[in-house]
This record gives sequence, C-alpha cells and structure tokens, in this order.
Amino acid sequence: MRRVEYKDQEILIHTRSGWRLLDSLAEQGVAVECDCNPKAGTSTARCAVKYPKAEAFLLTAPTEFEYKVLGPEKVAQGWRLGCQALWK
Repeated sequence: MRRVEYKDQEILIHTRSGWRLLDSLAEQGVAVECDCNPKAGTSTARCAVKYPKAEAFLLTAPTEFEYKVLGPEKVAQGWRLGCQALWK
C-alpha cells in the first residue's frame, strides 16, 4: 500500500502496474474529480495528488501536461495529476 495526499487528506491506496493513480484512488472508494483535457490543454487540477518524492520512481515520469497544469515547482514537490500518473 502507498500513502498519498488528496484534498488535504492522507489516504492509503493499493497499487497495480499500469493503473492510473486516479484508478487506484477510485478502487479505494475515493471519489476524485477530474476535468483534465490534455488534447485541449485545459485543467483545473482537481485530480492533483501529492505523492512521496522518495517513491516517485514507482510512477511514470511526469508528462508535459502535468508540468503545464501544475507547474515545475509543484511537480518537484511530488504533486501529480491522478489522470496522468501511471504505476510502473
């Protein structure tokens, strides 16, 4: 199980290779709002999840869309878009 932060709540989630962070949260019964549209380049970052930086290697690398929406500082702090980050 992995510990993440979503909307100021710390949550333990199960991980599965190839699943999105968003899917793992949903499997735990956490309703995650997501309005991301990478093709249009729009998002309000409602699905932003903070993941421990020390375990970042367990997720795919941040996408250009995540850098655009969250900004380099938040990505460096461990924030990811739940709809973009995949478990390795």
